[in-house]
Amino acid sequence: MTADGLAANLPPKALKILTALHLICLGLVMGAAAGVLACLRLMYTRGDNLDHLTADLFQATLVNGLFMWALYGLLATSIAFSLFSPWGFFRHTWIILKWVGLALMVLCSANWLIPAVDGMAALSDGLYSIPDAGERYSALFRQAATMSSAVIGIGVILVGLSVFKPFGQLQKGQPSRRTIIIIRVVILVLVAGAVAAILMESAKQRSMRLMQISHVEPAFIRDGVYRGAVSDGSFTYEVDVTVKGKTIVEVTAVSNRATPYARYAEGVFSRVLNNQSPAVDAITRATSSSKMLLKAVENALSGAARIEE
Repeated sequence: MTADGLAANLPPKALKILTALHLICLGLVMGAAAGVLACLRLMYTRGDNLDHLTADLFQATLVNGLFMWALYGLLATSIAFSLFSPWGFFRHTWIILKWVGLALMVLCSANWLIPAVDGMAALSDGLYSIPDAGERYSALFRQAATMSSAVIGIGVILVGLSVFKPFGQLQKGQPSRRTIIIIRVVILVLVAGAVAAILMESAKQRSMRLMQISHVEPAFIRDGVYRGAVSDGSFTYEVDVTVKGKTIVEVTAVSNRATPYARYAEGVFSRVLNNQSPAVDAITRATSSSKMLLKAVENALSGAARIEE
């Protein structure tokens, strides 16, 4: 892109398209949050008549898919609008208020809504087998409901600011052409770095979800305690698997990440015991730790002493 291109604003037709994309992304964010809220309401009213695992899988898929990517799109279109339109970042009070609202939406989503939904899925996937699972699930349920409502409320405010554009203009003059170019180059470089990091993390999570976990038959394994490990970057997950009488009787985590959601993932061990296999149907998109722990169980059983040896 040339210097003249970096200093120029988008033509009116392009701005209309950008505005439409911005509103579509905002609508998808609000719609996804409303979907989570409706699902929570259904779980609350239907109670035991609803399959919580299916509901939690739906919510985890929704927030980690449509909601998250729509939020990225909302941020991208907001940045593009401020960079390549006459509105700017700080020339109008309503623009500043929109950025404050958008920051609050991202904060509520990243710090509370998405972790709450992922935590619920991990606890449900583990059959509520960790200590105080019921109380933790209830707390996360309330957190998810509160944050979904907050995201929808903030979205309504952002729509109102976009439509009515209140409070007037703060800055009358335009920055110099050189200043505009510098600001745009710096922000575009930062955005490119953020996009690269997001795509790398997305590829990493996808590779974890596609990781194959194979069945290892415990009927051919000698009694004993076997340790298995698997590495995720610089961190190594370790588990101990106890086999007695041709049956997996206990699985414990020796080394796991020190986060609440990684601890929730240990509940997947109950599925291993129920199925007598690490190849269980786990909600791995909710937490990568569950998949890594299952792989460690597989490695432990694969390296165990065989009866025929």
